[in-house]
Amino acid sequence: MIAVIADLLSLIRVLAAGVLVWLGVTRGAAALPQATLAAVLGWTSDLLDGIAARRAGRPTHLGKFDFLFDVLLYAGTLTYLALAGYVPAGLALAYGVVAAVISAASRRKAVAVLFLRLIDVACLMVLFMNLPWAGIAIVGWLTVLAWIYRKRVAVGVSKWIGQLAGLVSGHAGREPPKGGEQ
Repeated sequence: MIAVIADLLSLIRVLAAGVLVWLGVTRGAAALPQATLAAVLGWTSDLLDGIAARRAGRPTHLGKFDFLFDVLLYAGTLTYLALAGYVPAGLALAYGVVAAVISAASRRKAVAVLFLRLIDVACLMVLFMNLPWAGIAIVGWLTVLAWIYRKRVAVGVSKWIGQLAGLVSGHAGREPPKGGEQ
């Protein structure tokens, strides 16, 4: 039963992505508060589905699509930003294509996550420029979550930075040296 709940929570991100696109098409920039709420609910469902999936004690049916659902929510977010006029549509499209091509070519999740983090930065910039109270609230929410999950965050961020550093240094995907060999 918990695995089913985790799967349903995962689908909320897909729904949130659709809501973001719909808001961009129908209401544009006027829907920024609603778009912010949709995005926050989507990301909160990601947090909750992870908790539920770990407690399920077995793999969920949709667990293998978790990162794809994350990417869909980011795509919906970037599409909203473009449709609402916060980001030039051509730039958003070019960014999406470049991100997809480079991420696919590298075959590294760490690279895709780097592109997603830049969308986070764009979202926070839009919020602080247009709805400062929402930007402050989200930074506060993220700070609380980072504190609650500080061990997971520390491990995850360290691992991600290590993977990116390995790509830059040319050591990505290689086994670490054994027995002091260089």
